[in-house]
Amino acid sequence: MHVHIPNTKRGERSKVLKSQIYAEALDEALLFSKEMISNNYETVKPTTEGNNYSLADAIMKYYQYLGGIHEHAHKRKDVSSDYQKECYRYCKFFADIVKKGKDITKMLASQTSQDDVSAFYVWANGHYSGKTFNKAMAALKAFYDFLINVEKVEMENPFEVYVTQKVDKKNPRALTFEEFNKILHAVDTADPIQHLNGRGENKNMYRPYLKEAFKLFLLTGGRREEVVTLKWNQILLTMSGVKFFQFSNLKVLRQKKSKNIKSETSDKYVPINHDLIALLNELGYEKFKGTDNYVICPERDVTYKTMMDHVSKAFTHYRIAAGIETEISLSDLRKTYLTWVNAVLNKDTKILSSHASNAVLENNYLDRTVLSAIEKGALEIKIFGT
Repeated sequence: MHVHIPNTKRGERSKVLKSQIYAEALDEALLFSKEMISNNYETVKPTTEGNNYSLADAIMKYYQYLGGIHEHAHKRKDVSSDYQKECYRYCKFFADIVKKGKDITKMLASQTSQDDVSAFYVWANGHYSGKTFNKAMAALKAFYDFLINVEKVEMENPFEVYVTQKVDKKNPRALTFEEFNKILHAVDTADPIQHLNGRGENKNMYRPYLKEAFKLFLLTGGRREEVVTLKWNQILLTMSGVKFFQFSNLKVLRQKKSKNIKSETSDKYVPINHDLIALLNELGYEKFKGTDNYVICPERDVTYKTMMDHVSKAFTHYRIAAGIETEISLSDLRKTYLTWVNAVLNKDTKILSSHASNAVLENNYLDRTVLSAIEKGALEIKIFGT
């Protein structure tokens, strides 16, 4: 990394970056550039030895650790890139708060004071709702736990004690037949343009596959990534000829990977009932069955993450356009599905949802107003009871 010294022809400061991963090298480069600017382009000799990292270096060390990079093989952790970036983002916000009064390239991470924690606490309290606030504080506590437990920095965790915010428990709510149809109708009739007044942008939320995507979410009860990556060759048959989708529980896979659990992950099973097979026939079941094509939008030119994000935002856009004031989101289609599955399977619902216990379902997914598993589900499950 070369940083040009202003008002000179050839003056520069340079640094050999450690990371061999491009995105992480960019972060290192940005950190070095900021360090040079803050020090008036004077090279500062390292003030730390061994594991006495500066706060800036410690954050970068943590970022690399979450990405599976560590000099000791037994300490390498590997989490999803989204989680890695989220943790880094909260750490960076904390660093921005601290550097208002200190030089984070010289200040040791072990010198973090309760005043620093308090300043971040006040800032986060003013920027986040309860759930996100608690997540931000927990992320900083985990960062210092890493320094203490993994890097063996001799210090106490400054984020060990803090008061969490109360998060109101939501009562899960299933969509009604009328609400869902209103949203589908809005896709065909409502203004597709979303006006982002804060940024002065206009976005076209319409995509030709939206209605089919919404139906697939409702009729499979899958999470976003599971549904947008669903393929025709994931349809299997039971011995009695009942069709069902089989796919990996991606959420559990990530959790086991992050905890280095090597046991096999239970697959998820979605019985293909009358409603779902009707949708699949519309999408070309006879033509595509057994192929590696995606069920929704097979000829896509965007990543599945982009598609996930757009389907979520489009659902909210058309929900509002349909005049439904209740804050229903795409995830409520999963809750609706599990509500009606529970009406048929009751305690066996967890077999299809792959939840560890009924308590998780009752607390988070089943609407309290609506009262072997694959074959029974395929024959008897009726979304909206019709």
